[in-house]
Amino acid sequence: MPPTGVKRGFIKGQALRLLRTNSSKTLFEEMIKNFKKQLQERGYPERFIRNTLSQVNFEDRKASPPTKTQGKETNLGFQFVTQYQPSVPNLKQIIMNKWHLIKKQPLLNEIFKEPPLIS
Repeated sequence: MPPTGVKRGFIKGQALRLLRTNSSKTLFEEMIKNFKKQLQERGYPERFIRNTLSQVNFEDRKASPPTKTQGKETNLGFQFVTQYQPSVPNLKQIIMNKWHLIKKQPLLNEIFKEPPLIS
């Protein structure tokens, strides 16, 4: 059996996840009720479940921690994806050398403000 802190962290983490993913109070309460039932079926004590879940309320939904984003936020813009062909010379270099032609065209200049990310 894992330590009490680990169990409490798991239960609270799952409850916070349900809080983030359910915008309706009735749906949130229904999901918490189902979660409590699953925990009871797995042998968690009723008092332990109640004490841990009492820390998560729908009224605190706006104050719940935001979801984490992976890495830094960047605007990738236009992405040029192609299959690798060893017979083709450096495609990135060719596109970047001809990028001035796109910048000269008024419509294309509006669409493609930044050079593409080539992958």
